[in-house]
Amino acid sequence: MECAGVVTRAGARAGLAPGDRVIAMAPHAMANRVITRAEAVMPLPETVDLETAAGLPVVFVTADYALTEVARVAPGETVLVHGGAGGVGLAALQVARRLGARVFATAGSPAKRRLVTAMGAEAVFDSRSPGFEDAVMAATGGRGVDVVLNSLAGEAMERSLACLVPFGRFVELGKRDLYENNVIALHAMRNNIAFHAVDADQLLLHRPDAARRTLERLREAFAEGIYHPLPVTAFPAEDVAEAIRTMQRAAHVGKIVLTAPKERGTARPATARIRGGWLVVGGTRGFGLATARWLAAQGAEHLWLMSRSGKVNPGTLDGLGTAAEALTCDVADAAALDAALTQIRASEVPLRGVVHAAAIFDDALLADLDETRLSAVLRPKLVGGQTLDRLTRTDALDHFWVFSSIAARFGNPAQAPYVAANRGLEGLARARREAGLPGLAIAWGPIADAGYLARETGLREALAKRLAPMTTEAALDRLGRALAAGACGPTLTVAPMDWSRMAGTLPVLGTPLFDLIDIRASATGPGTFDLAALLQTKGPQEARKLLTRLLVEEAAQLMRAAPGDIDPRQPLELMGFDSLMAINLRMAVEERLCVTVPVMSIDEGLTLAGLVNRIIEASGTSEAEAGDAMVEEMARRHLADGTLDKGQLDEIRQRAQGSSGGR
Repeated sequence: MECAGVVTRAGARAGLAPGDRVIAMAPHAMANRVITRAEAVMPLPETVDLETAAGLPVVFVTADYALTEVARVAPGETVLVHGGAGGVGLAALQVARRLGARVFATAGSPAKRRLVTAMGAEAVFDSRSPGFEDAVMAATGGRGVDVVLNSLAGEAMERSLACLVPFGRFVELGKRDLYENNVIALHAMRNNIAFHAVDADQLLLHRPDAARRTLERLREAFAEGIYHPLPVTAFPAEDVAEAIRTMQRAAHVGKIVLTAPKERGTARPATARIRGGWLVVGGTRGFGLATARWLAAQGAEHLWLMSRSGKVNPGTLDGLGTAAEALTCDVADAAALDAALTQIRASEVPLRGVVHAAAIFDDALLADLDETRLSAVLRPKLVGGQTLDRLTRTDALDHFWVFSSIAARFGNPAQAPYVAANRGLEGLARARREAGLPGLAIAWGPIADAGYLARETGLREALAKRLAPMTTEAALDRLGRALAAGACGPTLTVAPMDWSRMAGTLPVLGTPLFDLIDIRASATGPGTFDLAALLQTKGPQEARKLLTRLLVEEAAQLMRAAPGDIDPRQPLELMGFDSLMAINLRMAVEERLCVTVPVMSIDEGLTLAGLVNRIIEASGTSEAEAGDAMVEEMARRHLADGTLDKGQLDEIRQRAQGSSGGR
């Protein structure tokens, strides 16, 4: 709901002109262009850059409106600002000091408390300590404060109410207690305490005049150098997920902002209907020919099937349902391709689509390849694609497809030049889209019944252990559905993926490249546990260690942190966990343990160590039962290897059954 940018259009009475640099509050502001009311826009001082300015509107509007118009802070009064190192907190420090107030604050870490002190707070307390109420009273000589600007929830809110002097004002900025309809004790209200809830989201909608007054005060204060921009942590829009993770962990100071992606040229949509003539390079056999047949069924009116040989098997073109002819041409030979395109353009059917499906395979380790072998693979695929791109740029194409491979996602030690060529083609597709031209690189998974794998049965069987092969019909059907849904960027991967199945054989899945994919081990994979068997064979103490390690690993993955940074004894809420992350943790643990995990409530001070206890209790296996099972397992093993006789084992069993608590 906030942004900074440059005015492109403005109404006659808006007081703004195209080219003005502004900050603004606006609906759906996470966009390249927004429309908002003039009351929500403020000219930006030349000393503030747009990236920094994007973090100003909401925090300063909230702080100024809350302290100036709601709390009506007077010179000499005292203000307690919770979350002093956050965006609103740092803005409130400046607003309160401008109003002549003494400012106290809380913050959650020593580094943040030092920052807030440096920003002008008279004293800064630990917001995570239940003793901050006593510290505030001590700092004010037992009097308390006139105003609390609150963002804490639950019991901490009630302790904050107790910090107020008679006729104090409590301004609630947090939304959690409000939307959860929580109850607070009214005892503190006996002292003529005023309770206010401020939500800047609604200010512009219901009180535009107040929004205008607030922005005017901010404009003057920034122009006079009284207010200063907050520290910001900027992320490109493409990294929005990591920006949100940073916010969840409270690993930042001030504000997090996103920079808008650069505008690209307007490309013809990938969803344009299939019509007119189509050139299919590599289309005389294999998957290229199958693609040509599919294009005919989708509405292509003429097909040119190109290959170096130009030969098709007898009867191949029968039953296509559309006119088709084979062309002999080496696609990497610019002169030959230019002549072929001249012939195609002379047809009565205009060329509307190009498919580059040509490929040569020469599987070997990179160290065993020489320049000749490398060139044999790179030339038809990569150089051919580049030549097609260059010579068709003046044609009114609806589609320009280049065939890539799933190998370009994960690499393949035996296909280095093939992988490199495919990655080059994907870059070509992106460059075309940025230039306003159609371009789509399709990374196909293994296809069993056409092309290279249809001939190489051994390789097909080896790949099937990691990735299920597709039929041509299924593969092209998936492409058709993606096109119909308008889901195609410059690259599209068409492959049925079992991520957990592949995780054990592809280490690359553990790298940051795949952070956004939820990869978990399957029930039979190396990362799963049989909880009952674990308790019986290892015992409760060792089981707790293994389960704690498992939960730490899962929590670290959710937090995008190293396992060593996760303390299993620290409450999840304090680590930045929210309810959604708790649900994801629960699902991950249930999948790896094959058990039902008790419902978790992170606001009850839940820790990973505490969750381990709940899991063991819910498993229905008591520590005594686990101990008895261990005795039986030991008895079986020792009886089998002859180290103890049956009489000795019976004695051990009797002693174990007779013991209490010492199992």
